[in-house]
Amino acid sequence: MEPWKAGDAGGLRKPLGWACRPNSHPFPARFINHIAFFLKPRYNCSMSLPHILAWLDASNEAQLLDSNSEAVRKANVHSFHYLLMLVSAVLAVITVVGILLDYGRVYVFYYLSTFILSFVLYRIFRMKSQRVRRFSIPLIYFTLLIFYSLGIFVSLYKPYGEHHPAVTFTCLLIVLPMLYLDRSLRVGIFEFLVFAVHTVLAFMFKERAVAVLDLLDTSVFMIFGVFLSGYFRYIRLENFEKDKILIKQRDTDVLTGLANRRVLFSRLEKLLKQKDTVINVIMLDIDFFKHYNDSYGHQAGDACLESLGRVLHDFGEKHGFTFCRYGGEEFTAVSSGIDNVQMTSLVEELRSDVRHLAIPFEKGINGYVSISVGYATKSTILNLSMEEYIKFADEALYEAKNLGRDRAIEAL
Repeated sequence: MEPWKAGDAGGLRKPLGWACRPNSHPFPARFINHIAFFLKPRYNCSMSLPHILAWLDASNEAQLLDSNSEAVRKANVHSFHYLLMLVSAVLAVITVVGILLDYGRVYVFYYLSTFILSFVLYRIFRMKSQRVRRFSIPLIYFTLLIFYSLGIFVSLYKPYGEHHPAVTFTCLLIVLPMLYLDRSLRVGIFEFLVFAVHTVLAFMFKERAVAVLDLLDTSVFMIFGVFLSGYFRYIRLENFEKDKILIKQRDTDVLTGLANRRVLFSRLEKLLKQKDTVINVIMLDIDFFKHYNDSYGHQAGDACLESLGRVLHDFGEKHGFTFCRYGGEEFTAVSSGIDNVQMTSLVEELRSDVRHLAIPFEKGINGYVSISVGYATKSTILNLSMEEYIKFADEALYEAKNLGRDRAIEAL
């Protein structure tokens, strides 16, 4: 088979019947929506045997975590941002009440310290920066350590001269694992270590009967919390994966595998917001493509477009361009920070890559499929609109066609 011939074009999977749209509702509507996350039937929480076996497969979970790492980081930061805001407010109230009712210096000191740490962590998670996302897991475990320390303190503290069962700590064991996304093995180990520390301290400082009761309660709820959180964690990761597929379907041209106009405009819009940046736009067209379709048929035309799409994708990956199918046989690319001399060299390299496809075309220039290219290199200082950048490149493309095709022209 010639190198230009495409394999099975193969479409993407059909759109699913639901989509997790970005949440733009204000608090507390957003908080309510998070609670509904676990309750809506669209998440397919059925306990079927294949589903449970897939959930128990650690490699499957690891793959889902790795392939959706950015979404996982965002979800973790988002959840703990609101959790810490709520906890800080509650701890502030409890601290003030403790001072007014004279609960004791130890009580006030511990709650005040926990409030200060929670508020500092809340401010950190509120930044939602890339650095915070990168270190979100260590920050989350540090936060959990603070909460569990508070739970252990409440369990061991004797405000009225006698110990009581570890109700607060037990609740934390079942609730906290559900609030973040991480590998189940790591979650389980962390929960077990916290449980073990509490158990040892309970037998050291509590009456034996109360300590035994705590051991029974906390062990049952720890196991229940780890397994229940693991199942819901897997459900959330599955939905992140489905979201990713939906986004790819929305933003990808099925035939060529390149992005569509929506991605192009989004990328240009982001670049236009940058100050003193050079924006590079390429418009290219397959020469005499209508004649190619008429001569060889639309299936051959589709194969040609698919082959060209692979070349453009590889070129874009190599040189930092975002290519999209603009319409029919016309393609557009956008990048930034490349000067005129570099652009001229890169465009010629692109034309050379297309020639190396060696797609036979009897009516084409030199007997093969070729492309005409127009490109523009303009600074954002000029305050040009998105449409003007594309217009400059498009006019240069038409000039290349008028001059005989199979060439590249730079917009002045």
